[in-house]
Amino acid sequence: MKTIVIDYIKNESIHRLNKTILASLKNALADVVASALAGSATDAVKKVKQFSCNHWKEGESSIFLSSQKLSPIGAAFVNATMANALDIDDGHRLTKGHPGAVVFPAVLAAGEDFHCSGEEFLTSLLIGYEVGIRAGIIAHKVRPEYHCTGSWGALGATAGVSRILDLSKLEIGHALGIAEYQSTYSPMMRCIEHPSMVKDGIGWGCMTGISASYLAKEGFTGIPSLFSFDEAADFANDLGVKYRVEELYFKPFACCRWAQPAIEALKMLMEQHPISSEEVMKIKIYTFTESASLPTSKPRNTEEAQYNLSFPLASYLVFQEVGPDQVLNQLDHPKVLEIMDRIEVNVSEQLNRKFPKKALSRIEVFMQDGTIYRSETLQAKGDWDFPLTIDEKKEKFFRLVEPLLGHERCKELYEMIYEIDKLPNLKEFTHLIRKI
Repeated sequence: MKTIVIDYIKNESIHRLNKTILASLKNALADVVASALAGSATDAVKKVKQFSCNHWKEGESSIFLSSQKLSPIGAAFVNATMANALDIDDGHRLTKGHPGAVVFPAVLAAGEDFHCSGEEFLTSLLIGYEVGIRAGIIAHKVRPEYHCTGSWGALGATAGVSRILDLSKLEIGHALGIAEYQSTYSPMMRCIEHPSMVKDGIGWGCMTGISASYLAKEGFTGIPSLFSFDEAADFANDLGVKYRVEELYFKPFACCRWAQPAIEALKMLMEQHPISSEEVMKIKIYTFTESASLPTSKPRNTEEAQYNLSFPLASYLVFQEVGPDQVLNQLDHPKVLEIMDRIEVNVSEQLNRKFPKKALSRIEVFMQDGTIYRSETLQAKGDWDFPLTIDEKKEKFFRLVEPLLGHERCKELYEMIYEIDKLPNLKEFTHLIRKI
């Protein structure tokens, strides 16, 4: 099974893709770029950037919105932390995690280091997504505890970077084994209960993944990876045939995906009925166990705001938005805190049976005049089978990026992403995301 994966890494090309799959890949790139830029202002990113600049040497690889450049490993660590800092980056239902934030920064950093063309970069990004997503699915089948993205995403990162470094088949096998063995342990549910800057283990997993490829290039050896397990067969055999990048979800809100079905339910009710925060007496959420495990207490920082069930729902009721401003600047908003105290969470066994294939919730909104509004059972908008429209994806990009880059530079970056395979050198792209 490992041979199938290695052959795929060596032989994949974006020229094999039809227009729909290529568009899906570029949509994913646009989304993770916007997410990374938007995450640049968080405390976690500031601390990781300072740490990385202190402990990694200067190099060829760019840091988003910075004039500094670091070694590929240092830059990947900073940019990966940035990409997941607001929890608004892409995800995949069956991995229960975020492949783009761990794969993209590794491939970008190595691509700059090796002066890749846009086409080479995009092919390597595709490889990282396809291998990483499958690693996540397999990991959840063979490991007894729920491990988050860094633990399996490292294999996606090393797969993409291995292509850029042009590793031999033997070296790729070792790189995958190194990445898995040295990746994060990441007990996810403990972080749900105690939100902190470690989040989904993405920064460290990305750093591990890119390091594994560079180590393998030096002759460092690793164990057989999880792709050697029998359970891998069903998910490795279709590499290059079925493209799981088409199954990604994109998040309209800056919070944990498990909270977003309830927000979507509230959004639809507010579009259908005259619901205002001043007139809401109580909200009941019916959801699956993992979603109900999210804290409902007042958040003290942005991580606690993102890993929360009642805060984003209350924020949407007050602001009709859950974006960077809400999870960074509105933690003490009195109306939001007041609404949070009126939210009740209930676990539904019916919705439990649907998870993780479907993350579903429904809500009931009790008004002061006695009216009760009941939603349908909904999944979050942005799933592959409940997708954001092209216009909604573009609106998200500009909403996150334009305040940081200005309209013209934002527009140039957006257009370049969809033409990136035509760039002779990746540095034309990274020039736009750096501080000028």
